[in-house]
Amino acid sequence: MTTLQSCLRRLLLTLGVLFAFLNAACASTMTVTDLAGRTVTFTKAPERFIVANYIANFMMVGGAVSLNRVVGMTQDGWQQMRLGEYRVLTQAFPRIKDIPSIGGYHDSILNSEKILALKPDVLIINTAQYADNSQRVEVFEKAGIRVVVLDYHSMQPEHHIRSTQILGQLLGRQETAQRQCARYREILTTIEKRIAQLPDAAKHRRVYVEGGSKGVGEYGNSYNATVLWGAILKRLQAANLAENIKQPYAALDREYVLSRNPEVIVIVGSIWQNKHESDQMRMGLTVPESLARERLSGFAKRPLWQRLKAVQTDQVYGLDHGSLRCMLDYTFSMYLAKVLYPDTFADFDAQKEIETFWRTYLPEVDAKGTFFIRLNH
Repeated sequence: MTTLQSCLRRLLLTLGVLFAFLNAACASTMTVTDLAGRTVTFTKAPERFIVANYIANFMMVGGAVSLNRVVGMTQDGWQQMRLGEYRVLTQAFPRIKDIPSIGGYHDSILNSEKILALKPDVLIINTAQYADNSQRVEVFEKAGIRVVVLDYHSMQPEHHIRSTQILGQLLGRQETAQRQCARYREILTTIEKRIAQLPDAAKHRRVYVEGGSKGVGEYGNSYNATVLWGAILKRLQAANLAENIKQPYAALDREYVLSRNPEVIVIVGSIWQNKHESDQMRMGLTVPESLARERLSGFAKRPLWQRLKAVQTDQVYGLDHGSLRCMLDYTFSMYLAKVLYPDTFADFDAQKEIETFWRTYLPEVDAKGTFFIRLNH
């Protein structure tokens, strides 16, 4: 071998090593664009997570093993606000109780000292937490903690999908995330296409939705067109009584509800630990159907409600509020689509769908409960 050939060989070997190093570096670098429009770059796959919101979504994408990577989460008030979810997740995964809490489950309060002390690679928050903690976010990022903003609250399909795709990237579970997104998109697209083919006269049924946390004696929150149940109803082209209220959610006046005479009434429930426990609407994980039906009956017997068309025609329903803000909440779009357009969506089975989702993505959880009911049926 000549000197020139030897030099060329060494050069080629050097270049090969260099290219291999660059490829490895590129493979380990990951960039996501979060739901606040921020570009977040990771130089290596994150291993230590603080989940300040959406722990159910996190585990539905990551599977049971993903909990081993959670070093902190918002536990303050979780048991009081979503007792059913708390019970089934902690029963299936007792380790959850030992994970340090870094703030409130149902608010935007984050404990900066705890977060910094836990030294996570990434902090997952929602859009409200991001808006209320801008200065803290800067502190976290200067400390080397990547902050990723997700959004399952606005009920915008693309936000659900993008948030799930981001979780898939962060957890190395892209295939699972894509399966969830594909089914979510398939159902909502089917709903949109079928409703679009209906005559206008078949649409715009008057619907009243109320959060039943305050019990029968006090009207609870309803939701405008931008969030939660209100966003679902807008997509279904229903005439939501609260569609145009200024706040995202607020209680409607009794006189207003009575004057609008809703054709469909939906009382959404959970298990809230508060002073109204004796007659609040109970729905969701761990709730027996008999109890849910008993509570819904109490709402239907409110003063003057017997005059309402929805009550007279048995169009009073109970739905699980706690299962919103999650990829499986497309099942509630399925259920309400069938309520509003029974012939058009006769093939939909929301109960079977929600059972399949839990069994597929978190089979360790005993996901029994009551998610959908109709009074007198």
